[in-house]
Amino acid sequence: MEQYPVRKIEKPIDWCVTVPGSKSMTNRALLMAALSDGTVTLDGVLFSDDSRHFISSLTALGFDVLVEEEKRRVTVKGEGGTIPKKEAEIDVGSAGTAARFLTAMLALSGGQYEVTSSEQMKGRPMKPLLLALEQLGVEFEYREAPYHFPFYIKGRQEKEVERVDLNIDESSQFLSALLLAGVMCRDGLEIHLTGQRDARSYVEISMKMMKEFGCSMEQVEKD
Repeated sequence: MEQYPVRKIEKPIDWCVTVPGSKSMTNRALLMAALSDGTVTLDGVLFSDDSRHFISSLTALGFDVLVEEEKRRVTVKGEGGTIPKKEAEIDVGSAGTAARFLTAMLALSGGQYEVTSSEQMKGRPMKPLLLALEQLGVEFEYREAPYHFPFYIKGRQEKEVERVDLNIDESSQFLSALLLAGVMCRDGLEIHLTGQRDARSYVEISMKMMKEFGCSMEQVEKD
């Protein structure tokens, strides 16, 4: 067993520590900034493989993004719930949040997009989210295995009633993805949860951040 000697501190030390940002909150904030109406500056951004893929995807979709990594800051010009480029190709890498959140956003946009990923991400679950999006009229063309990356998205057109059933047993990110991207639905989106999993903690992060961005929602508990 290795031992690591720790030198005793003999006098008080005045330290200033910067707590790193959150990957989960960073990617949620990036998506909401892109969908907002106006320019949004995000401070305390965590720069990681996930967030870099998210930022590069937003840039590929035509969003105006200013990255100041040394300041841990990103500025995004929101497009009011629309995507500048109606056709584009993005690579989500191995980023689970980017994969789920961006897929939902692209699917609800009405545009047409090619989405690729790393080999690792190809094996991660996506089917419940994709099935829910198909209920909303989205079409997918799978380049390899059905309900896995890579795929081509033909976004849905507006419908009068936006209601969907969603199973989140495999990942709460499916619900967060639909909640966050649901602001693109003109008349709102009603999500009915199926399955047994209670993923309240991560979903509450999404809902709290949405409220901070000015979004409205209502959670109705089952009897």
